[in-house]
Amino acid sequence: MPGLSSKTRRIKFWWHLTLAYIKRYQLRIASFILFVLAISYLSFKLAPNVLKNNLVSIGYVGTYTLETVPADSLSLATQPLISKDKSGRSISALASHWTIAEDGKTYIVFLKDNLKWHDGTTVEAKDISLAISNVDITALNNKTIQFKLPNPISSFPQALDTPVFKSKSFYGTGDFRIVNIVKVDSVIKKIVLHPKNEGLARVEIKFYPTEDLAIQALKIGEIKVLSAANVKALENWPNLNVKKELSTDEVVTIFYNNRDETLANKDLRQALSFAINRESFDGQLALGPLPPTSWAYNPSIKKYDYNIGKAKELFAKSETKNKKITLSYTQDLESVAKEIKDGWQNLGLEVELKEEKGVPKTFQALLAINKIPPDPDQYALWHSTQKDTNITKYANVKIDKLLEDARVAQKEDERKKLYDDFQRFLVEDAPATFLYTPYKYKVNYKNIEKHLANLPQS
Repeated sequence: MPGLSSKTRRIKFWWHLTLAYIKRYQLRIASFILFVLAISYLSFKLAPNVLKNNLVSIGYVGTYTLETVPADSLSLATQPLISKDKSGRSISALASHWTIAEDGKTYIVFLKDNLKWHDGTTVEAKDISLAISNVDITALNNKTIQFKLPNPISSFPQALDTPVFKSKSFYGTGDFRIVNIVKVDSVIKKIVLHPKNEGLARVEIKFYPTEDLAIQALKIGEIKVLSAANVKALENWPNLNVKKELSTDEVVTIFYNNRDETLANKDLRQALSFAINRESFDGQLALGPLPPTSWAYNPSIKKYDYNIGKAKELFAKSETKNKKITLSYTQDLESVAKEIKDGWQNLGLEVELKEEKGVPKTFQALLAINKIPPDPDQYALWHSTQKDTNITKYANVKIDKLLEDARVAQKEDERKKLYDDFQRFLVEDAPATFLYTPYKYKVNYKNIEKHLANLPQS
């Protein structure tokens, strides 16, 4: 079989030639193979780091569900219908403008032109799904939404400052789109965002139940950005930038149980306020329940500067018999509680400190961070009818009337006069001591500053 013999000879020829080539150039071939293996190994090892360098991980403190997730954490993914400026005034976002009926019960919101969802479809009124308790919501046409309220509330536009997504989806209107939401039961642990522009970094939003856990995650590099109250100690870390900012939507406050046999006495509450030396507190002195940035802020209200002589005078006037007070405090405020204790003990009081994980159902005095809504309407916190949210059990007919009138007033100057009086009378009555607006520290790793600078500013 000559054909088979010829084929066999060709195979043997190429086989011997290949062996001879390998033998002659074996060093070069071995070096090439090692080079390829080394490159492959390094690529495998470095790939995660390359991806991480194109990732911004932002930490938030708190336990949230889809319904309660903070609006600012989703600002890259979408916008609300109506937003707010730094003074707390309502401003347009997805809405071009809105109108209010004379009775204050009907709001009509008009959408801007040329809005698009992430799937490329046009934003229409019927696509927007909002759930607001006791409010009838109707899409009148493609660009108009009607909101009918049971009672007039001048602060209602603030209720529309909530993230808007296309119905039954997470398609938003921002520069980033949500690609994944990681939950444990109903609690959100992580939100993954991808940019529409390939030049931007990916973003992950991670949530931690306590500030301590979030700070630990920052230290080990699990997150690269965090805003928190107790990270001042990280200022000297060489790979971190720490920026101090005033947290104008918070006031550290002592809430008094106004139905407590001891603390029902106004003179005693004022004495307690004057007895606190606030110089060491990490923040800016607060005068009342509204921040200085609010359009309704009243700077001409009673000031409780440290005055131990005045405090002792009022304490004697109060004729307080029970000289024991329990000061409860929420997490991260222990050092502040100790300062307050020292001041109150100078009055001759016996002060017991008690740490709480949250706002307790019952307390005598409670030191906590009061989250201030952007609108000056504080009906929920101070009106006597609000059994669940009026934690001080405060009842004052004058305050009730001011809050009621300010809720229905449509003109800003009219509301301003009412809230000026509200702040003046409330602070004089001292159902709480407003201590200070705290500083927060925004921390980020230096190696992601370029990516942070490129993120859209909300």
